[in-house]
Amino acid sequence: MSSVIPYVMVDSAKEYGEFLRSAFDAEVTNVLPLPSDPGRVMHAEARIGAGVVFFADSGAHGERCLTSPSEPVHVQLWATVPDADAVHERAVAAGARSAQEIVAQDDGTRMGGFVDPFGTLWWVSTRHPEATGTA
Repeated sequence: MSSVIPYVMVDSAKEYGEFLRSAFDAEVTNVLPLPSDPGRVMHAEARIGAGVVFFADSGAHGERCLTSPSEPVHVQLWATVPDADAVHERAVAAGARSAQEIVAQDDGTRMGGFVDPFGTLWWVSTRHPEATGTA
């Protein structure tokens, strides 16, 4: 099964997380500080009801927070797909520019990204069956 999760880039991810908690009673988790600037957030997740929003501080030095083409990207799309490598390959063949090749992550996923011909930054990931306990 495939799914898409919005990824919002903001000027202050910590304040954004507090807003989501206040406005939506969101459960904010997986808050990862930027190693070069622990006051900034390179990734966080907010569960609002059955939905999830990923968010982070925007900026050129936010690691996963890439710029596109000359301005910070404010919304990125994250898609969990059965085969991230195949999606990345098809996207590039269809005119996208690779932002990051698909690579294995420490948590057992394979993840990478591309900027589509319309300027949207997409991250695609696949969870290995061993990581989920399913075959």
